[in-house]
Amino acid sequence: MTAPPDSGMRVVRTALQVLETVSDLQPVGVSAIARATGIPKSSVQRCLVSLREAGWLAPAPRDPQRWTLTGRALAVGLRGFAEAGLREAAMAVMQDLRDETRETIHLIGFGPDHATDSAAVVVDRLESPEPVRTWVRLGTRVSLHASASGRAMLSRLPQDEVDRLLAGPLERFSDRTLVDRDALAADLQAVRERGYATAEQSWRAGVGAVAAAVVGADDRPVGAIAISVPLQRFDADRARTLGPVVAAAAARVTAALTRP
Repeated sequence: MTAPPDSGMRVVRTALQVLETVSDLQPVGVSAIARATGIPKSSVQRCLVSLREAGWLAPAPRDPQRWTLTGRALAVGLRGFAEAGLREAAMAVMQDLRDETRETIHLIGFGPDHATDSAAVVVDRLESPEPVRTWVRLGTRVSLHASASGRAMLSRLPQDEVDRLLAGPLERFSDRTLVDRDALAADLQAVRERGYATAEQSWRAGVGAVAAAVVGADDRPVGAIAISVPLQRFDADRARTLGPVVAAAAARVTAALTRP
């Protein structure tokens, strides 16, 4: 019997939905994917096998019952940032910043749905040489309102765009997450005035960060550079020391991007 004309498209849509769910929740198992998508577990399993055979997914190293993106998926997902010049412009600056601070440096960019998405994406990472350091997977979605990077980027947007991006309920990641809109607005104003944002366990437990926005030729944010620090090496004094350093680094990347 001939398959319906749209059956192939349904298979593709299902596979893409599974791939996106793995990207959001990784490492993640079949049952969790099925719950998140509403796709039957048998169909999820078939998609996972097909995506593994195609090189897009792989079993998690320490838990083969759960799934993660492969380097191929990340490379394709991050290619747009490379083409836009952000990663290329930031690399030398990130290396200098890592060497100066001896902390992990993250480069953050807007995702493909940046006009409506309340999260950004980890585009690149240089790890701290210290034995105790922070870590986040490339391609991880980063909360705009809860992270230092996200608030640095929001601070450079018009208020109507901030309101649109944060139109839904603000997720609370910890008791330090800014979910009161008046408090968030006041914080964004402070970020604009000093040129960098700070966070202490407001997005990730045990992690402090400072971040500054990278701005494109149209004076709009295209990303952010963040210094990510384990909590045992982070306090208000360290944040005040690192803040101007990350702001200067972001300004260097901005200059490289906007140079004629």
